[in-house]
Amino acid sequence: MESHEKLIQTLEAMIDAHTHLLDLVKEKRAILIEGNTLRLQELIQRESSCVGEIQKLELDRKNFVQNYLNQMGLTNPSPTLEELIKNENNPITKSTLNKISKQLRFLIKEITNINESNQQLIQTSLSYVEYSLGMLVPKVPNIGYGPKSGRRYANLLDAKV
Repeated sequence: MESHEKLIQTLEAMIDAHTHLLDLVKEKRAILIEGNTLRLQELIQRESSCVGEIQKLELDRKNFVQNYLNQMGLTNPSPTLEELIKNENNPITKSTLNKISKQLRFLIKEITNINESNQQLIQTSLSYVEYSLGMLVPKVPNIGYGPKSGRRYANLLDAKV
């Protein structure tokens, strides 16, 4: 059927887009370690366009799966590829869809793992910056007396310019 081919083409395009995103996420890790903010901004723009492409392909995939399931007489408000594979009668198409589905799951899992690692790198960098700022900003002397007078520290972000 023609809808099989369009769906498979869309899924293969999704694999390509996710592979590209995985490469970008790996590159982001190196940039975060390096601390190059200019390259990071550029990479984030490329990453955003890649994510936009993936969202468009996901919408296409959803529509193709919905149409294909409708042709089979099945209706589901949120169709899944697994549901389509489960109901597919053609063994060749079923095998191809299974293979593509496994590849997509693997890529998404890799992207998720590296993104979590990148998030930890960002948190570590942010903690270091906060610590460094704390060392540079002078302490304000205690004001007042009593238990509520506690130590106050100047906050660089609260300062008037």
